[in-house]
Amino acid sequence: MVEEIRVLILEDVPLDAELIETQLKREGLEFKSKIVEKEEDYRREIAEFQPSIILADHSLPQFDGITAMHMAREISPNTPFIFVSGKIGEDFAVDMLKEGATDYVLKNNLSKLPHAVKRALEEAKEKMEKSAAEEALKEREEKYRNLFEYFPNYVVVLGLDGKIMDLNHAAAKFSPLSREDTVGMYFTDLQSVTGEDSSFYQELFSKFLEEEDVGTFESRLISREGEIRLMEVHPAPLYKEGEIYAIQIIAQDITERKKAETEVNASLKEKEMLLGEINSRVRNYMNIISSLLELQSVYMKDEENREVLKDNKNRVKSMLLIHDGFSQSEDFALIDFSQYVKKLIEHINNSYHVDTDRIKVNSKTEGLMLDIDSAIPCGLIINELLTNAVKHAFPGNEKGEVRVEFGLDTQENNVLIVKDNGSGLSDEINFKESKTMGFQLVNTLVNQLNGSVILSRDKGTTFQVIWSESEY
Repeated sequence: MVEEIRVLILEDVPLDAELIETQLKREGLEFKSKIVEKEEDYRREIAEFQPSIILADHSLPQFDGITAMHMAREISPNTPFIFVSGKIGEDFAVDMLKEGATDYVLKNNLSKLPHAVKRALEEAKEKMEKSAAEEALKEREEKYRNLFEYFPNYVVVLGLDGKIMDLNHAAAKFSPLSREDTVGMYFTDLQSVTGEDSSFYQELFSKFLEEEDVGTFESRLISREGEIRLMEVHPAPLYKEGEIYAIQIIAQDITERKKAETEVNASLKEKEMLLGEINSRVRNYMNIISSLLELQSVYMKDEENREVLKDNKNRVKSMLLIHDGFSQSEDFALIDFSQYVKKLIEHINNSYHVDTDRIKVNSKTEGLMLDIDSAIPCGLIINELLTNAVKHAFPGNEKGEVRVEFGLDTQENNVLIVKDNGSGLSDEINFKESKTMGFQLVNTLVNQLNGSVILSRDKGTTFQVIWSESEY
């Protein structure tokens, strides 16, 4: 959208004013004009009409062009001002141009007026754009300066010769010298730079000059109080017209953070040692219990009692496998339960001398991770149901398969399935009210999970344990 041209004409001769308007229209200028001859009207229209350009006669009965020009400069300094007069000499015209007039045109040569107006408007536009750009640049520089000055980290600007060009308030307070003394010094001559780091900064300048990438690094600096502080330093090149002209260094004091990290690491190491000791002792206690059960079984002459001791020994072993899984885990919070199930199957096969050619025990639990609250009862449940299956599901020389599966149902609940295709559990056995230790233990562990168990006797035996998903 083209901005409307508003022309304010200061003229006391109506015919001359009309000629001015006619000449402008003849050259195709579209404008809106106001004609005044008195000072009060002129002053008012400058404020209210806000002219794009002022065309003024040199002398009027009650007013004069010189006063009008100075008044325009005072009220609207960016508005072009052109003298249009028949009584103006060259010397006077030059003086007026020096004092602020944009141009002058003689009334006997009005054909030059449209060109003078167009040029004045164009120059005024360029001047305003330049002024706006300079103002925007000044504003950005002020913002940058404020950001630079009051940035909480230490900021230093170095020339490519290593001399300090500028530093912010924080860096000035840190430096042993005053700000005035610091600017102009070589950075490596500062008392803040420790001797062993001085050569590093010299290498830093060389890398920048060769346009090598210089990343973040740590450095030690000496404060005004003489205290050595550890800094995380972020160097960055500053460019002007595509060329590096300076290096900006931002240093963040990380002394306290490093101390805290050291303390935390020491505490973690101490806790890891303590946890390792606890793990070792728990494992030893479980092995002792297992050995005692094994020793006791040697003195048992009754085969049924010896079998009971073996079952209890395997229960201890199943918990020991879980414990080993957690102690080997990176975060001690989750166990790779799929690996645990495979080890448990291998242990049960070995413990009960399962003929793996006759009875296949398989699992489908890849990628399963459980927390300790779920892993221990879940592991014991699998141990009981697997043990029961390999001992009783395939009497004689029957062949078959036992499977352990894990998944999620449509409500995102955990579903553990232990099933076999053997002879099946007798209908006379009430699983929920069974007096055998194994089934009682399973029911107790399912309650511990706040879950439920479903028994199916179709084509073998299937136990399905369901409990709400844990956060893991």
